[in-house]
Amino acid sequence: MKNKLILFCLLSITLNSCKEPLVSFDEAQPQNVKEINSFPNKYIGTYYNLEDKSEITISKYSIFERMISEDTINIKELDSNEIIKNDSLFKIKTKEKYQIKRINDSLFTNYVFSDTTFRIGKSNILKKFKGFLFLNKLEEKSGFWNVEKLNLSKGVIKISSIETENEIELLETITETKKDTTKPFKIKPTKKQFREFIKKNGFSEGKIYLKK
Repeated sequence: MKNKLILFCLLSITLNSCKEPLVSFDEAQPQNVKEINSFPNKYIGTYYNLEDKSEITISKYSIFERMISEDTINIKELDSNEIIKNDSLFKIKTKEKYQIKRINDSLFTNYVFSDTTFRIGKSNILKKFKGFLFLNKLEEKSGFWNVEKLNLSKGVIKISSIETENEIELLETITETKKDTTKPFKIKPTKKQFREFIKKNGFSEGKIYLKK
């Protein structure tokens, strides 16, 4: 298969984990709000996103994400490192195994990507504020924090980030800080300013998950 599977997996993981945020914060948000050391019980469970068939599992201390991507492979694309046994495709060198369905010369398979995207600790700080949870992830190179808002309502979870120019403009107005040409926009809001940003529909874009 000429490493198609490996390259596809690496590309997908890279795109998922290396998306550059539009805004970074100089400290975990909100300021002067105490960290919490575990997810409240009502959040714990598994949730499913209908659009991309991904799911997240929230445990006491972490968020684990799992995504399934479907693909079709022609049997002629397989190389000497790949063999078919019954309903599975095996990669001899890496010992990877993928379930397949074979129809004539076509193999239909699902790729499963999984990763712990948040684990409470020094570089992943969880805070609760105004009925929301805030996931603070430290960017080691810059020392700034990427922040997401997690909202739970009637079994539906939404994880939102700052993704629009309108939100950037709103932050500029609220904090009286002008964005320069350097990305991401680095900012230091007060607790009051952060609360105002939330009230005015900050963190508006995100993924929605339904409880399984």
